[in-house]
Amino acid sequence: MTKFLKDLNDNKIAIIIIAIYLITMELIFGITCPFRILFHIDCPGCGLTRAFISFFTGNISKAFHYNYSFIFWLISIILFIIDRYIKPFKIKIVLFSFIITCLITIIRYILIIAFKNPIF
Repeated sequence: MTKFLKDLNDNKIAIIIIAIYLITMELIFGITCPFRILFHIDCPGCGLTRAFISFFTGNISKAFHYNYSFIFWLISIILFIIDRYIKPFKIKIVLFSFIITCLITIIRYILIIAFKNPIF
């Protein structure tokens, strides 16, 4: 717990800046995604927040509908938490997990753009 609190303290300025950004963008544009604001199209991570909210409120099928790559992000986040705060892994599994998750998210996005079908 002390490591977590130290991480929060060390990153408090970044956390405050991100919070100010999110609140400002939501108030000005009604959305927080800079990709969507600039290009007027969904970004590769579009739907991840809604997917996580749906998952944690028990609506798993809805979570997969919003963005199925959330499950890979969830696994990567859990691995990161274990590695950082519980017991470090001997291999770089967290880095590998995040790389694979990013690739899955980007491939999903390319398939959506290519086929204009949000099912992918």
